[in-house]
Amino acid sequence: MKANSIEHLSYSSISMFLDCPESWRRKYIAKEPTKSSPALVLGSAFHGTLEEMLTNPGVDVQAAYKSQWKQAVERQDVFWDEESPEQTYNDGLRLFSHKGVLGEISKIKPDKDDKGLKIERKVELSVPGVPVPIIGFIDCILEDGSPADFKTSARSWSSDKASYSLQALFYIAALNQMGEKVTWRFQHIVFVKTKEPKVQFLNSLHTAGELFFLFNVISSVWGAIEAGAFTLNPGSWRCNGKYCDFYSDCRGRFGA
Repeated sequence: MKANSIEHLSYSSISMFLDCPESWRRKYIAKEPTKSSPALVLGSAFHGTLEEMLTNPGVDVQAAYKSQWKQAVERQDVFWDEESPEQTYNDGLRLFSHKGVLGEISKIKPDKDDKGLKIERKVELSVPGVPVPIIGFIDCILEDGSPADFKTSARSWSSDKASYSLQALFYIAALNQMGEKVTWRFQHIVFVKTKEPKVQFLNSLHTAGELFFLFNVISSVWGAIEAGAFTLNPGSWRCNGKYCDFYSDCRGRFGA
């Protein structure tokens, strides 16, 4: 299978390629099976519950979370490793049971149009020289037109981590290309799963010039895919048995 078997890219697949091209090849070209992590299951259940809360402010939050959790577990093959389902479930439950967190969620005001609230909106970006679209889903577009992304995290984010996010550039570029109002502002809304949960609202401002950098990154990734340049990256955070589905048959088979 070659690059012409790829029908589209996404922000997450591009991010994976940048972390480890060989891991990307095994997932998207070789179609080797992968497992979800506890963090992905929690993120899926959390996003679903948050969407229900934003569309229906009177929803029973804990009941909604329980239902979303069940669905997330059932549709994903999960590698739990040292984390138990109960522990991960309770991490989300603590967030949705915390008055301070619930108060911060009530401040999130999605924009709306004739399709309803602008939540989980699909976007598509075309990049010169890349024959496939780059697609994604924006968690929320706020009343001022700024795209926002919801994250759950074990620790607080730094402002630099938010500012340098390629995801922010991708969403802004896609909205701009689609003719939507663009404020050049992006907001990461981070739900921190510490003992005392909290919510961070991290705003970052971007410029049109940064989009050229984004396009260069995507073009470089596509060029490498076409060339079959799937190098190993043992320095990546993914390169361990916990985060890489292919570790045991890659670095792990040498006893690393």
